[in-house]
Amino acid sequence: MTERNHTLSRYILLLISAALCLLLCSCDPILSLNPKYAYSSFELELGEPISDDIAEYVDFSKLSEEDAQFVREHTTILYDGKNIKESDLAAPGGHTLTINYCGHQYREYIIEIFDHEPPVFTKNESLYTFATLPIDEEEYNSMFAAEDNSGDVSVELDIPDIDYNTAGEYKISAVATDSSGNKATSEATVFVQEPSYGAVGTYVYVSIPDQHLTYFVDSNAVLDCPVVTGNTNLGHSTPRGTYTLNYKARNLVLKGRENDGTEYQSFVSYWMAFIGSSYGMHDATWRTNFGGNIYQSGGSHGCVNMPYESAARLYEIIEPGTPVLIY
Repeated sequence: MTERNHTLSRYILLLISAALCLLLCSCDPILSLNPKYAYSSFELELGEPISDDIAEYVDFSKLSEEDAQFVREHTTILYDGKNIKESDLAAPGGHTLTINYCGHQYREYIIEIFDHEPPVFTKNESLYTFATLPIDEEEYNSMFAAEDNSGDVSVELDIPDIDYNTAGEYKISAVATDSSGNKATSEATVFVQEPSYGAVGTYVYVSIPDQHLTYFVDSNAVLDCPVVTGNTNLGHSTPRGTYTLNYKARNLVLKGRENDGTEYQSFVSYWMAFIGSSYGMHDATWRTNFGGNIYQSGGSHGCVNMPYESAARLYEIIEPGTPVLIY
């Protein structure tokens, strides 16, 4: 055999070896698409699922169990170049979905995700306050809450000028906007009430004529007891008005002066201040009786004296900022 024939034989053998290698390295079985995914692009509404199961895109009906397992092990699905299981699918706009089979791109789709769903208000609660007690920004913001399928929503309020010195009703409007610009609106009311027993809301009401305290929570009376307010004969009347609980504290010694100039000290277990740190509601264990006309000649120095058990219970359930109405 001539050298030329030897060279030709070696070349043919190399070609045969390469062909066998390609044949052995190629993927079998051959994949066929489900008809639903015969197109190269499609549209979805935000929130519609995007499957990470290759059986969603490829027809498995004619594959044996062994072939189906092979396809699953040699297929990857990428969403914008990342493993679909690790991708954020909740993003409107254009995206790519790529199916790789045996290390080669098998199919690529352009997915356009639209968001036409407006946000949904999950809260629009009215607020109740009393004349002279303004509502702060944090309370306004607590009136509304909204959610959206994108997970991204902002709420803006339209608050009118409110005269907190006069009882009235004021409408508060809210607009919720998601990242796609979809909007929803809602409305609630701020009620400015005259201070009165049985008004709506959470507050303490102390009646000086009745010498009685009632604590309302969400308009329900949860605690009431007789009290002793300031001594009217000695000029120590408890100031009437609308206040808020400034703070509460345990185990204090209250100090002051009698009308003759002598000092007094009174230990209290439960102190709930409503005017600075000078006037408050507290237990008065030195008293055996409460209510009636005691306050007229044997009243306090201006505080609201309560039975021990009632003061302990009120201290436990009341929070700073709660309105305290004394009339």
